[in-house]
Amino acid sequence: MADYNLDEFLQYVKGTVNASDITKVDRIKAAVVGDPKSGKSKLIADTARKPLYLCDFDDRKESIAGAKDTVIKQYLDPDAMMPEGWNALEGDVANFEWLKKENKLPFKSFALDSMTFLRQIAENQMMKDTLMFRAYKVGNLKYPIAQGWDAVVEVQKMLQTLLARLFALDIDIYVTFHTKNEKDKQKSTKEETFYTDKLTVDPQNLAMLLPKFNETWRTYVDVDGSFKVQTKQDWRFNASTALHIDPVETPDIQAMIDKHLKNVAKGK
Repeated sequence: MADYNLDEFLQYVKGTVNASDITKVDRIKAAVVGDPKSGKSKLIADTARKPLYLCDFDDRKESIAGAKDTVIKQYLDPDAMMPEGWNALEGDVANFEWLKKENKLPFKSFALDSMTFLRQIAENQMMKDTLMFRAYKVGNLKYPIAQGWDAVVEVQKMLQTLLARLFALDIDIYVTFHTKNEKDKQKSTKEETFYTDKLTVDPQNLAMLLPKFNETWRTYVDVDGSFKVQTKQDWRFNASTALHIDPVETPDIQAMIDKHLKNVAKGK
């Protein structure tokens, strides 16, 4: 094989990075999954690298009251046919992209809380723009319902594009998901739905977003009432981590990062 000069070769291939220069904590891309009230928002607001910008789609800003170096903005969507929430979010992300380009981005972490309700906001925007819905009038109000698999795919693409833009900011990105029991596709019929013993995200079609994250953590309350973070797979949930940490951790992101760095230094 002919000799080659790597540095000379890389002059012609832009945007490359030597893998030896990358660490697993340069940026954290984490899906934080758990039941309602299981500590997802508090984990991020209290222990993520700061400053933190948190997008609240669940109207629960009081749950992180007192968090240090944290800015929260609510993106609410009270009327299904008036999707201000999605438009405002896209506009703010565009501002973040400009700040990144100008080296003026003040935040180290960005959170979407929660994807379950953000999906509804995205769906409302999709219905307004595409008319892929049917509407029912109950009382004095009409309630639109997304119609067809194309509507599901369109919302998935909207969320995929949003995540790609956020990942390009090159800061820590956290997204919370609610959990539900996994639908058993083999046993379920049109008349009756069956479930497995495993947990997945709610709605289940958003599970296709999880491979985009290096970290998939599950928050839960242990039998003694303490909050825990599951970081590795078990029979119940496909948690995962690229960090050198334990399968179950206390809810402290910075402590998890510190443990990873110490274990790497020890050669673990």
